[in-house]
Amino acid sequence: MGRLIDISWPSLGVTVVAELNDEKNPELCEEFWQHLPFKILQAHPVVSGASMYAWTPIVSSAPVHHRELITDCPVGRLRYSQSTGNKMSIQYGVGLEPLAQPVLGQVLQEYCHLLPDVGKAVWNNLFWQKDLLFVEVSAHDKAAHPGVPKAVNVTSDVAKTFLAEAERISLTEPEDLRDIRLGRVESTGTYGQYFTAWDFANGMLRDYIMYTMYPLLTLSNRLSLEDFSITLNEFDVPYSSYLGVSGLYKLEEFAGLLRPAIAAAKSKEEVQELLRAFLKYGNRLCAWSYQYFPWYLGMFYNRQLGGQEFPGRWNPEKV
Repeated sequence: MGRLIDISWPSLGVTVVAELNDEKNPELCEEFWQHLPFKILQAHPVVSGASMYAWTPIVSSAPVHHRELITDCPVGRLRYSQSTGNKMSIQYGVGLEPLAQPVLGQVLQEYCHLLPDVGKAVWNNLFWQKDLLFVEVSAHDKAAHPGVPKAVNVTSDVAKTFLAEAERISLTEPEDLRDIRLGRVESTGTYGQYFTAWDFANGMLRDYIMYTMYPLLTLSNRLSLEDFSITLNEFDVPYSSYLGVSGLYKLEEFAGLLRPAIAAAKSKEEVQELLRAFLKYGNRLCAWSYQYFPWYLGMFYNRQLGGQEFPGRWNPEKV
């Protein structure tokens, strides 16, 4: 039997117990276990159907041996997507994307009946309510875990700077993102409107951190130090400079610290330390940007499927 974890939504008064997939994904589960406990923003996918996900404080590159299509996942399945932001997902209904993701574990059967109501609350919150809804993950058997994440020795001052900011904004919205969503960045947005600038920044941040910087981390083992530095510069500057114009000033500043630090690195281990710290910071930005983006605009662009009486609203009969 795999190790047990508690997954709690304190504001909803719900806790479930899940078993980790220790047998089939031992390295991934061990890495996850070592980072417990943690508290993070709970989100919900807007494309892939009835599941919940959250950006964890982990940057995992552990080997994966067991994957499962989202469309095949049973209720209660835990997934861990390293390549899309290091997110932990919990299935509570029908999945829509036929994409395979690593299997992290399974909510115990006696708790699965609680998940659809939690999913409904999370969807409503992400889609239009916009309250801060957190999920807390911890070891079920407190005697089997030290109760704090495993300490990691970080040697680079630049990496320490990234990690300190990631920790600061883990439960607090970053000021730069708040200014973007409130229209305070007056240099962007044609004819005085700022939704388009907000939309561009949200999408480009996602592409930059999740689909560019993380693949670069995986490439860092295979390229020479010089070639990796050149590659990073080619990919990074268009993203970080545009996002700086959009109002993510600290992100642009940090990218400006990352590139010369990578160029000066003497080992691949130093490169990866820097990248992991930057990704931890970037993933926190992605979580907050996703939380406050106005997904409720989707009510005006719905397909009338499943008998939904109002565009974009919850229909419990069709989960």
